Amino acid sequence: MFGTEIRSSRVMGAGMVAVAAVALTLGTLVPVATAASAKTTSGSTGVVVRAGVNAPKDPNVAVLEYLPAAITVKVDTPVTWSWKGTIEPHSVTFLAPGQQLPPPGSDPTLFGATPPIGAYDGQSFVNSGLQPAGAPAKPFTMSFAKPGKFSYYCVIHPGMVGTVNVVASGKTDSKAAVTKRGAAQAARWIKEGTAAKKALVKRGKARSKANSDGSRTWTIQMGASTKHTDILAFAPTPKGIKAGDHVDFVNNSTAPHTATFAGKQPPITNPIGPQTDNPSPGPSPQTLNKTDLFNTGLVPPDASSGPDSPPPPKAARTFTYVVPAKGKYAYYCILHTLSGMGGTIKAS
Repeated sequence: MFGTEIRSSRVMGAGMVAVAAVALTLGTLVPVATAASAKTTSGSTGVVVRAGVNAPKDPNVAVLEYLPAAITVKVDTPVTWSWKGTIEPHSVTFLAPGQQLPPPGSDPTLFGATPPIGAYDGQSFVNSGLQPAGAPAKPFTMSFAKPGKFSYYCVIHPGMVGTVNVVASGKTDSKAAVTKRGAAQAARWIKEGTAAKKALVKRGKARSKANSDGSRTWTIQMGASTKHTDILAFAPTPKGIKAGDHVDFVNNSTAPHTATFAGKQPPITNPIGPQTDNPSPGPSPQTLNKTDLFNTGLVPPDASSGPDSPPPPKAARTFTYVVPAKGKYAYYCILHTLSGMGGTIKAS
């Protein structure tokens, strides 16, 4: 969910970690936004925009878009953002003039709410806070004091951008039109993500290469991404892994992920803690056991960190574990437990 890695498009559930435990942890870290009231002109009709959505039939498919992404309303019309149907947290964040978003997850103060004071005029920082995060999400409502085109962002998904075009008069979007267009976009992006999930599953079929010592190295893909979605799932764990084999976790998506084995230790549930970021007990490769905690740290995405920076090479996006003995080894992504991103290595 969070991370200090910079993503050019999109950043960011329950493997072996209880969702309740994750929600409790997040609830202690992230102030939950309250609905912000906005003064409205008598008789004005508000509109509702959805802040992301997870596919109803597959929570692994997360749509990282405001639905719809652009709307047109009159001055003083209330606009409400709803988190209904999303598992992955998002924010609605309007920046002050000259302000820029820091790298995703690097400033936890952005996870809390900064409601507007009266109708928004584009001259201040306004933020819904990150929702949902440990408590049911509450709608966030604001109105706009003057005409203009106002862009807003998600503080952990830099490619998630919306626009409110505010006019003094003329044609605007009705509540019904906004709802209809948002639903159509959601259906289209869910279809896009579902196809990507199928491709991830297909690519994840048993693949391995022989090593000089007689063992084999298997590959597990860490998620996938499309223009509008993140697939928050590991490719299926290959069958046929034997004691002594190696498993490469490779991140070819545009979101950071972890591959974390808790063993008999308390699982890592804090997505913004140092334990999440750093490999444990050390850098790749690591030999698993069934007792200790093992963590890749944040495996960087296949995405550039800026206009002049190429994506990290495959070697930097790969973490290798050695499976020393027969048995089951459950793993999960700390950042995306709520979307069910986890799996189990079964070695024979």
